Amino acid sequence: MRNLTMAALAGLVSISSAAHAQTTAFQPMLTELSNDIVYDVKADGTYTKEETENIRLNTDQAVKLLSQVPVRYSKSLQDAEVLEAYTITKDGKRIDVTPDKILEQQSKESAGAPMFDDGRVKTVVFPGTEVGATINLRERKTQRKAIFPRQFSFVEAFNDLIEMKSVTVTIRAPASLKLYVDATGIEGGQVASDKPDVQVWRWSLKDAPAHAPELQSVSMKDHSPRIAVTTFPDFAAVGAAYQQRAQPKSAVTPAVQTLADQLTKGISDPRRQAEALYDWVSTHIRYVAIYLDFGGVVPHDADTILNAAYGDCKDHVTVLQALLAAKGIKSSAVLVNAGNEYWLPNVAAPLGVFDHAITYLPDFNLFVDSTAGVARFGTLPASEMGKSALVTDDGTGTGKIVTLPVDSADNTRVQTTIRVTLDSDGNANGTGEISSTGTLDWISREVFASIQPGVEPQVASRVLTATGQNGTGNFHHSNLRDLTTPFVYKTEFQLPGYAQFPGPGAIQVPVGLNGFSGISSVFESFGPKTRAFAMPFLNRHVTETTIITLPDDVKVARLPQPAKIVSPFGTYTSTYVADGRQITVTRDLNLSMPGVLLQPEQYPELRKMALAVSRDMRSQLVY
Repeated sequence: MRNLTMAALAGLVSISSAAHAQTTAFQPMLTELSNDIVYDVKADGTYTKEETENIRLNTDQAVKLLSQVPVRYSKSLQDAEVLEAYTITKDGKRIDVTPDKILEQQSKESAGAPMFDDGRVKTVVFPGTEVGATINLRERKTQRKAIFPRQFSFVEAFNDLIEMKSVTVTIRAPASLKLYVDATGIEGGQVASDKPDVQVWRWSLKDAPAHAPELQSVSMKDHSPRIAVTTFPDFAAVGAAYQQRAQPKSAVTPAVQTLADQLTKGISDPRRQAEALYDWVSTHIRYVAIYLDFGGVVPHDADTILNAAYGDCKDHVTVLQALLAAKGIKSSAVLVNAGNEYWLPNVAAPLGVFDHAITYLPDFNLFVDSTAGVARFGTLPASEMGKSALVTDDGTGTGKIVTLPVDSADNTRVQTTIRVTLDSDGNANGTGEISSTGTLDWISREVFASIQPGVEPQVASRVLTATGQNGTGNFHHSNLRDLTTPFVYKTEFQLPGYAQFPGPGAIQVPVGLNGFSGISSVFESFGPKTRAFAMPFLNRHVTETTIITLPDDVKVARLPQPAKIVSPFGTYTSTYVADGRQITVTRDLNLSMPGVLLQPEQYPELRKMALAVSRDMRSQLVY
């Protein structure tokens, strides 16, 4: 992916979608006037890539995002040169980027982890940027060492959230090098070469309009024009190449054996041994997020990782693999995309598709990701579920593409109990207890892991405000890093003046602090009537019980009618029961889909359910 558009991509969806919601016409933040990419490939898999890009800045957001453009590279694997950089102002004046405005520094990942000391960033600071100006960058990257020896692959995707006038991609490679190609939404292929020993491929894209971005959708790569090229004949060959380089690093050393024995002392069952080793790696080896195509595919050896007490994804896999092997338990690396990309090319191009490594345990047919930090054994982060992934060794010595497991509504549950007492002045005081399983357990842990201790009351107040409530509160939770038991947290909240007693009047059922995966949060992205892109969506079963106690002199005149909503995607029911001064509200949402992606043609039906559930959630108690 090109540097300029990648620099803008992180901010593109959030900024442009907000603007799109407030205006009737979508204006693309950028226009790619031209982009010319040329690969010169050698027989050993090394190559040079020269790219010349010219982009017009259409909005203030674009000016803010692209006044400084990072060029990332790995010092041990690559060289990176900025050959030319300049701005053309909207009145036609050219302003060159001077050498002192190309700033080089250590990448933030390597700065936080000295063992990874070859990550570099060259930041190109463009002068005179303004709406209507164009920025121009010509750069060359030289891959001095092939990621996989004597193999070459790349993926280029052309962001269809950006207007593109002219794009060309050219590959020149030895004629003896067999290339496997998958091109989608872009015209081209192999062309005539003026040298008999050189093959040439060329693709072009002309006058491609921009699509409005959609919040919570799949990656732009899933629906944009793209090219995947590789010398690997199939993904089994990719798995073998990965194993060849990574497997020796997971050798069982005396230090590894000693630690494995200590961690599994008194445990004889192999699955429980695997769980104990996984829990330790998850909570004791700090994760450094360096992607495979940037950090390479060769991990550090297990002893080095243990001594450093940190590592990237492939290091996590390696040290866990070594500890498991010390107890006679098989495991292997699994390559997957950790972001919101779900597509898989029709050719075996690993880089640009897979950017993360997790672990497969064939004896238990189980996938685990120790980099998730606070995911229980056998629980995958939501972003990995249901994706196509490459198991580098399925237990028989062969690599193959598999579909990672999808959580069902039976094992992805949230149970919430809220108790609210209203006094005669209408003030509400409440408590809550929330427990969850599966991926929702991991999400809850992740939320609290991101909150600085002591700041919980401030977070509680903001959550109350965001849900239309005014008040104060707090959270209390069990040990985040105890992965042996389900995660439970409790809440307390105060909502002054929630009701106007003695009445007559009406109130909605108090939400209070009912958790981060409650029913009210499930359908937050279902405002638009239609969608153009698929959207990841989790199966789940959420049950919420709210017990409201009214003051002595207040009686309920009318309760809402119970609801039962049936959809092809699941069911929702609610009941409202009064017993003296106490009202019990029970709401149950059960969602079950065959996969992890809600397709655009499925969206209207689920939106219909979402609107009906939202209406019931707004039901009022009349007193």
